Amino acid sequence: MRSAIAGLGIALVVFATACDKQAEVVTPSLPVPVCKVADEYDAKAFARLVQSMDRSGDIAEVSKRFRLHRQAVEALLSKRDPASLTLLKPVLDAEFSDERLRARAACAFLKMAGDSSGVAALEAWSRDPEMHAINTAIWSRTPILSEKEENEKMTAKRKTLLRDIVEAMALQQVQANTDRAASQGAAALVAAFDPQAKPAPKPAAGAGALPSLAVVVDEWLTPVLKKVPDADLAKFLAFADSRFGGDYYVALSAAYDFQAGEWYAQLVETFKESRPPAAQADGQPAKEALVADARRLLHDVGGGAAAADALNRLLQAEQMDPRNPEIHALIGEAMIMTAPAMRLGPDQLRVVIDTPNYEQADVRLARALQLAPDYADALMMQGRLRYLQGRDTEAAELYERVRAIEPDHPRMNFYLGDLAFAQLEYAKAVRYYQTALSKPEGIALTHHHALTNLVPALRKISRMAEYPRIAEGYLARHPDAWNFRFDYAEYLLANDTRADKILGVVEPVPDTWLPTRKFPIVSAALMRKASENVNKVGEPLAASQQAMRRVMEMNPDPRALAEAVCRSGVSGKLAQVVASATSSPRATSTALVVCALRWRRTDVLRMLASDAHVSQLNLPHPDLGGDTPMCYAVAIKDVKAFIVFSKIQLNPLQKCNDGNTVPERLQRMAYGGDQAVLQMRNLMARFYKKS
Repeated sequence: MRSAIAGLGIALVVFATACDKQAEVVTPSLPVPVCKVADEYDAKAFARLVQSMDRSGDIAEVSKRFRLHRQAVEALLSKRDPASLTLLKPVLDAEFSDERLRARAACAFLKMAGDSSGVAALEAWSRDPEMHAINTAIWSRTPILSEKEENEKMTAKRKTLLRDIVEAMALQQVQANTDRAASQGAAALVAAFDPQAKPAPKPAAGAGALPSLAVVVDEWLTPVLKKVPDADLAKFLAFADSRFGGDYYVALSAAYDFQAGEWYAQLVETFKESRPPAAQADGQPAKEALVADARRLLHDVGGGAAAADALNRLLQAEQMDPRNPEIHALIGEAMIMTAPAMRLGPDQLRVVIDTPNYEQADVRLARALQLAPDYADALMMQGRLRYLQGRDTEAAELYERVRAIEPDHPRMNFYLGDLAFAQLEYAKAVRYYQTALSKPEGIALTHHHALTNLVPALRKISRMAEYPRIAEGYLARHPDAWNFRFDYAEYLLANDTRADKILGVVEPVPDTWLPTRKFPIVSAALMRKASENVNKVGEPLAASQQAMRRVMEMNPDPRALAEAVCRSGVSGKLAQVVASATSSPRATSTALVVCALRWRRTDVLRMLASDAHVSQLNLPHPDLGGDTPMCYAVAIKDVKAFIVFSKIQLNPLQKCNDGNTVPERLQRMAYGGDQAVLQMRNLMARFYKKS
């Protein structure tokens, strides 16, 4: 038995060496499992750690425990469907082999290999016969045999020692994991293979919670250690309670958990992929219909909500065909599209983030490529994922692989344009976007996204004058490009274009197509139309009044109406006329002050501030990120707005969203010597002498 364990110990040393690219692989004769290593580690120290774990019997006990889990899985599968057990036997043989289980346990300890002094302490501890006996008794739950007839007396000191050992070894968590695995572990795994099976009953309230310390001491440790002297317990505790010993036992607790970690997640996926196609339930759409609907949502509709809907359909389709590479690739795409949306800065096309969505997408795309290595769509989406992760070199390599397989892939030029932009090659990005636009739109929304990203690329090389010609030429060829009509109308709004031109672009869009986007653009354009026909003092004439009334009818809520006014760029005088014409002039004036601050419309701010509710302006506003208007003016260093708020005596002692008052925020910002901050501090002294 000892020689067999030593042989497996060598296998783990080979595995550890293979995980470290810088170490030599001297005996690559056994399968090398994959594990994720976050940090570098000492391969030699790790080999000593594994040998110590072999000596203590810890790896053997973990493997023994998992063999029991396999028996539970087999028993449940056999009870439900004996044929499935035969189908899954190769999976169980591979995943529950001694080498695989030992390597899985070892992965939990890789992070500890860099602590050479801790490994040395573990080595010394594992060679001690008394310590070995105590450790084995605890994990095997077998009492230590002794010639001594009398049990040790349970004193207060001994009770404390046992309680401390429970806590140091994380035995409450181990017991909770044991209880959970017994009640639902095998059932949860079998359900992955047989999704149509009747679900196991829900655990009772409180199930899975940690057992009490007293229960673990009385029912576990006391019986198995009843003949161990207190001195030996104290010696055992000295290691278990050390920093390294504590980390060691926490890792060991995790290794005992059947449903924790990457191994279990991979096992569930393997079970899913090994099952036969699920029968279509009554009333359930066919697999082909589910995939077609998901593809339409991802490629024609777009957006996070559509991607989430597509993901639900694809997961249903996966149950019917778990080895379909297109389904895996589309699931990966949907997971990318449902990643948290990040606010982009001016002329910014991406924000590199670390999100579980990307990790799950990576697994799905890798699986698609495992099933179909030259699947161009999966390679292209994998390249897109690398771009979103900021790994541009890898993205470029993947795009080149796609070019060799499918040179005219419909996403190729658009994705290459984004990659060129990220690498600061703006002229090159423009060429790629224009090439994408010159070809038929193989995937809907590709043209729309290329046109959107073309704007910052042209701006970077001072060629924005070309954009209207490109946009209008595109709309002439594709008059029903509704999403792009919105984008172009917003561009025209931001560039002081006359209202009729903007309305001509946006009004052909059906009212049912994203009305939450269309109506605000139309409202702002109509408000601009009202400003184009005014008398000498800025008051609207008859035609302008008609446009203004239509805007007010479309936007009964003061916030929506104020947004249309601020967005349109009209004068402060006309903004005041609008507020006066509403049924709630002060509420509208308050909303106008808030949006004017955000849009940097100082003339509107000056004209409406004295008409607003001062008490409302002293409160935090969601449109200002939870800041009060005065706090927001400080944050964006808007001195003109700060002067307006000081004159109407807004409260500077109201807390900002960071918990500071206005004077405190100004003090914190003063260290840089910024002139705007200095001006605002002087204004504080002038208008708020008591503050």
